[in-house]
Amino acid sequence: MKYRKKKVFLILDGHPTHKAKVVKEFLKLLNGKLEFYFLPGYSPDLNPDEFVWNHLKSNLLPKKFLGSNDSILNVVRACLDTIKADAKLVRSFFFAKSVSYLYD
Repeated sequence: MKYRKKKVFLILDGHPTHKAKVVKEFLKLLNGKLEFYFLPGYSPDLNPDEFVWNHLKSNLLPKKFLGSNDSILNVVRACLDTIKADAKLVRSFFFAKSVSYLYD
């Protein structure tokens, strides 16, 4: 942030950690160089991250056997790696009609 010439706008969901006191204090330290915009509550269609989880749950996880907590974590990580390796798929999450506000 130190060398940025323009303000950075960060779009976040309403998770409590994003609104924590320590985060607010950090924003103040940046002297207006970073500004948060919060998505409305209960609007997963506006959050590209939700497309990742929906894809994982509907397309990748049903094909996997889930056992212990450790194996669940490993399976989810492997599924996320599969998604990460598909650049076209990742781009599609950001170009869904409901998230067009990101680039319009």
